[in-house]
Formats: sequence, structure tokens, C-alpha cells
Amino acid sequence: MRDGLKEIREAQQRREGDLKTLHDRFGTLSGGLEALRGRANELALQVESVGSATEELREGLNRTQSELGQVKNELTDFRSQYERDQAVLAAQFELDRITEDWQRRFGNREKVRSLARGLVKQLTPQLVKSGALRSDNLRLFVEEHLVHDPDFWLAHATLAVAARLDGDDDIRLTAMGQAQGLDLGKANLFFSLAAARAGEHERAGNWMDGYLQHAVDPDRLGRDFLVVLDAVASRELGDLAHSYARQVMVRWGTEAAAGGTAARASVRRWTPQLRKLLASPGDRFESLGQAYDGDWPTLLEHWRLATVTTGTLAHLRKEFPPPNHTASSRARVRYAETAIDRLIGHLEPDEAALHTKKEALRRFIEHRGDEKAAQEEHELRQEADAEVMDFTTLLDNAVFKPSQIALGDDARRLALMQMLPNLCTAAEEMVVASLSHRPQNIRIAIDDWHALLPTDPAASVDGKSLADALETELLERTEAEAAAVDRNLPRRVGAAPVACPPSSGPPSSSAASSWHSRCWWAPSPGCGDCWT
Repeated sequence: MRDGLKEIREAQQRREGDLKTLHDRFGTLSGGLEALRGRANELALQVESVGSATEELREGLNRTQSELGQVKNELTDFRSQYERDQAVLAAQFELDRITEDWQRRFGNREKVRSLARGLVKQLTPQLVKSGALRSDNLRLFVEEHLVHDPDFWLAHATLAVAARLDGDDDIRLTAMGQAQGLDLGKANLFFSLAAARAGEHERAGNWMDGYLQHAVDPDRLGRDFLVVLDAVASRELGDLAHSYARQVMVRWGTEAAAGGTAARASVRRWTPQLRKLLASPGDRFESLGQAYDGDWPTLLEHWRLATVTTGTLAHLRKEFPPPNHTASSRARVRYAETAIDRLIGHLEPDEAALHTKKEALRRFIEHRGDEKAAQEEHELRQEADAEVMDFTTLLDNAVFKPSQIALGDDARRLALMQMLPNLCTAAEEMVVASLSHRPQNIRIAIDDWHALLPTDPAASVDGKSLADALETELLERTEAEAAAVDRNLPRRVGAAPVACPPSSGPPSSSAASSWHSRCWWAPSPGCGDCWT
């Protein structure tokens, strides 16, 4: 036993030694593990630092890319602006060159225009009469400019006016003939407006007749003609010019009705406009429409045709109120002044080509090289300046679309006088068409009741008799239906006798006849007047 205990003790000591060895190894491993954990933490920190640096680098790259894009855009804009600035600079040089060319070729015409404006003013004859302005010197000054541009009609027309102030009829007649030979229409219009400025309305009317007869194309009426029409219609050129204008407009309408190149004033031309003025019934005839036994929309449309006179008169009264005669006379001369200013400032064909180039270059420079915007504005200005219309369109706008035409009230009334006979004829045709489709009577139906009503407004309708007849019809039908229900009630409820509580006996004939009106749906309890 002692030896066994000794062996056990030795074995235990060996195990304790092994355990100690294991403990020492475990401590060594724990130290290594701690070292590894510390190293791992260091590596994690390094990875996180690298990640942060990478994110910062990415943000830096994004900022750099954004800045690079901005620089690229700015460079592109700078290049585009530089190219536009170069184009604007080139356009400015071209404009200066064209302006110099204009001045060299047509600069004298501007001086002639300035002279013409001064000569047609009422103050110039007064200065000549008072001796403050010598007419012979004035004529010599005009002749000097005439030498530089003998093909300019206004130079000859201006000389004619100056010669008239000087009393030299030979020079005046010769200059008038030269001006008319170069441009008949403009010369006649200039002499007419100049005579009106001088208060010579008879001469103004004669010149205006020549202008309207030979120089105006009724298929191409421009803005200049509208101003002249305003002046003539306002009688600023006198009664004679007004009368001639009316006669010419009548001739234009007659030629159109006879089959001219454009249907300018035919009766059918105004029918669509008159149809727009037809009255709308609204719900005024809603009950009649429900009772009408026929094609109500067609009947209503034919009725609307008959309202053309009322609608047209209402439109004309609204658009053409009585003229205001209290307006000051000073305000009534603006049309003639505007007309002669526009005529004097009107460019000749050879000038217009250069002027168009100059205006296009100016728009390009104003828009700082934006070619699209400059082109759009230039085209709009060209369209506005070159707007023309035919005689029909002028009349149409003057009467029915005043917002689309720059005409005064007097000119619009003159246009109305021209087309009024055709409007009346067109309205009469629409009324005749309405009457041709109007039946003598219309049939109305309410349930199964029918009646005929006359459509002639002069025919009288006895409304009370119609109402009584309708009431009688409805009462008779109601009594017949009630009687039919009274006879068929036992069969409808399965032929089972239904009786009211006992009473003194069968009802009298009068009580039986009133049964349907008192308790036909179900007999009332205790009723002694009805039985089955």
C-alpha cells in the first residue's frame, strides 16, 4: 500500500508538472493572441485610415472633375461668345460700310425729304408771303438737289411745290409731269395731301381721284393705303375726295360681283359672317322642343336663320355707335399728317434693298450675335411692314374684326356703307331660306294628346282652349284607366274575393262609381261604400 501511495503521489506530481507546463504554454499562447489582437487592431485602424484617404481622394477627384467640367463649359461659352463678338464686330464693320454706301448713293434723298416736309407745312407759305423766306432762293436750293438725283420722283414733286410758291407755272407743270412720269401713284398722292395741307380741298380731291383710279390695286392694299383711307374718310381732304373714294370703292365691288380676279364683295361672301351673329335660343324653347313631334334641331336651325336681321343690327349698333361730333377739329388732322409723312419717308426699291440689309445687321448687333433671335425679330418687322390685304379682307376686318385692322371710325363707316347693300341682300336671302323651310303648322304631342300650332307670328293661338283640351284629354284617359283597373282588380289579385267589413248592404250606384278614386289600391277597414 505504501508503494501504491508512492506511485500515486509520483504520478500526481508528474501530472502537476504537466499541468504547469500546459499552463506556461497557455500563458505563452495568450500573450501571442493578445499580440495578434493588437496587430489586428492596428491593421484595422490602418485599413480605416486608407478608406478615409480613399474617400477623400474620391471626393477630391469629383471636385476636380466638376471644376474641370465648369472650366470646360466656361471655355466653351467663352469661345462661343468670342465667336459671337467677332461676328458682331464683323457685322458692325459691314453696317458701317453699308451706311457709307447708303450716304454716298442716297444721302441727297434725305435732304430732299427734309425739304419736302418743310414745304408742305402750312407755315412755309406764310413765311413766303411775309417775305421772311425768298421763294426764288428756295427753288434754287431744291433744283440743286435735283441735279444730284434726277430719277427721284419726290425731288420733282418738291420742285413743283416750290415753283407754285414762286408763282412759276411753267416750272410747276413741268415738274409735276416729271414726278408723275417717274411714279404716278406717289406723285398724285403727294400733290393731293400737299393741297389738303394748304386748304385747297378741291385740288386735293382731284389729285386723290387720280391716285385711287390708277395707283391703287384693290387686291394689294397696304398700311399706307389704310392711313390715306382714314384721312379721306375723316374728310381731312375735303368732301370731293370723300365722294371719289366712295365711287372707287363701289366700282371695286361692282367689278368683283361681275367676276373679277377676287370675289371681293359678293353677297355670298358675307353669309358666313352673318351666321356667326345668329341668335342662340338658350333654354327659351326647351318645353316646346320636348313637346314637338318632329326634327327639333332642324326646325330650330331654320328659326335661327330668321334672327339674322336682329343679330346683325345688334352687332352694327355696338360697333358703329353714333359719331361724336364734339371732338375737337385739331385732333382730326392726324391722319393726313401721318399719310404724307409716311409717303415722304417711303423708301424707293433701290433704297429698300440696302435698308433691309442695314436693319438685319442692326438686329444682329442688338442681340449680340444671337442669329436666331435676330432673324425672328427681323422677320416679324418685315411681316408687319409688308402686310397687305385685298378689298374683301379690308371690308371684313373693318366691319366684323376691328381689332385686326388699324382703321379709324370714319373709315370703318365708309367701308360699312360700301358693303351694307350686300349685307342686307345676304340677310334677306337667309330670311327667305328660313321661311321656305318653315311649315305652316307644327305638331306637338304630350303623351298621346296631339295638336297643331301655326308658325305664322300673325296667327293667333288660343292658349286657354288648348289647355282645356289637354286637361279634358288627361281626365278622360285617367278615368278610363281607373275604370279598367276597377273591372280587372279581382282577376289581378288571383280572383279571390276581397270584402270590406260588413256594412248595411251593397253600395249605391253613386258610391260604386266612386270606389276607384277612394280606395282602389286596398279597401279601407270599416268602409261600407265599397265591396267586391
